[in-house]
Amino acid sequence: MAEAPSSASNPRILIAIADDYPVMREGLARLIADEFGFAVTGSAATGRELRALVTLQPPHVLVMDLMLQDADGLALIKEITSLAPALRIVVFSDHPEDVYAERCLRVGAHGYVMKRDPVATLFRAIRDVAAGGIAVSPRVSSEVLGRLMGRVNKPAGLAGKLTDRELQVFRLVGRALNTRAIAAKLGVSGKTVEAHRENIKGKLALDTHAALVARAAQWLRESGQG
Repeated sequence: MAEAPSSASNPRILIAIADDYPVMREGLARLIADEFGFAVTGSAATGRELRALVTLQPPHVLVMDLMLQDADGLALIKEITSLAPALRIVVFSDHPEDVYAERCLRVGAHGYVMKRDPVATLFRAIRDVAAGGIAVSPRVSSEVLGRLMGRVNKPAGLAGKLTDRELQVFRLVGRALNTRAIAAKLGVSGKTVEAHRENIKGKLALDTHAALVARAAQWLRESGQG
């Protein structure tokens, strides 16, 4: 297991990157490597590569996109934290934080940074989580604390009605993936996917599969994920 980043013999924060776009991986690796106190130990483009990376050479901090080619991020975060319990995870994503940030924290991530934020925000998040903290925007922090204290209700809107798994299925339905493809991406059976689809239709008052596909695609566009 990697030593703590504050070790006198190795003061650098060791960082791995997971993103399915080569330009993002390579560009981010250069930026991180140029930052004082940071060192890049490896990168991954798929869930399979990421599992191998954190098992064989666990970094201090993993900077990962929420969605990879072969894996949906919420399930993957949960799996990665079981493979490398000491690993600190910063999700670096263009998916809306009001939908995903709290969900990512619940399954084991320690930070959520939008890709549109300045690189300094990402670097600060890496340092914060490496030191044992949590790194999210002030808005997300306020909402999470408010819910813990009973002052803020569950998020409103469509996403607030769905469980984490239902939201994963809903997003993939909106991308026109069939049952088999969704099951493979989430690591579940086709029957499980079908059951989630029926639950989603009930919660959103949708009568047909076509209506579900149309509503999911609309939500992706409206939330900037389309």
